[in-house]
Amino acid sequence: MLDQRHDPVTVSLDVVWQGSAGKQDARMSEISMEGCYIDTKVQGRSIGEMVDFKVHLPGGPWVSLQGELINQEYPIGFGLRFMNLKDEERKLLAQVVAAHGGVPAAAAEAPEANIFELVSEPEIPKAPERPRVLVADDDELTLRMVTAIVETEGYEVVPAHDGRQALGILQREAGFSAAIFDMTMPHLKGLDLILFMKADERLRHIPVGMITAEQDPKVWDDSVAAGASVFLPKPFTPPQVKMLLRMLVRA
Repeated sequence: MLDQRHDPVTVSLDVVWQGSAGKQDARMSEISMEGCYIDTKVQGRSIGEMVDFKVHLPGGPWVSLQGELINQEYPIGFGLRFMNLKDEERKLLAQVVAAHGGVPAAAAEAPEANIFELVSEPEIPKAPERPRVLVADDDELTLRMVTAIVETEGYEVVPAHDGRQALGILQREAGFSAAIFDMTMPHLKGLDLILFMKADERLRHIPVGMITAEQDPKVWDDSVAAGASVFLPKPFTPPQVKMLLRMLVRA
């Protein structure tokens, strides 16, 4: 259905996209490194317009993406060409496509291939031998659980018990490979911390994931706009936390 260089693979993923009537629930039925096809009975926009949407990946996280509308087959669905992909999003797409029988896995192992471009990870100067992750959550049980899971993946965790404590840590140091924040905390929310980080040249390179008890992705727009890239709904399992971490930190 998509006019693109690489054949799409069949998937079945939950999607929430922004239409003229507001947020719409749908399913993604095809995906490639170039774009995707979304099954929906709701009419979309005009050809060439941008569509913001979130896709629910296997394992729990929701990822925000953007695409240009390239065809529309009402009431079947519409095709999108991915736009403004970040480096981590390209790598994530490669994993999803490869997991469903596509070809990008070979390209990811061969940087000289031009199937899709992978930008080198930015180097963080003076990175510690054991990479560190900042984790902030005012729920003590959740903080201990996330800390334990992240540590099993070989990372050193710097815990913060609320947003104010996390802000103090960020003001003193910037050597983090990733940050994981609860969306709602006393004093400062996760969104406030992201805005602070994106305004500080020392911190803006740090990828941020959000943990939230709010199941409706409609309330996540402000955090996405500020710079959050991955969301994990509560309650979650250890494998879901590990997937979130892998999406944030690429070895």
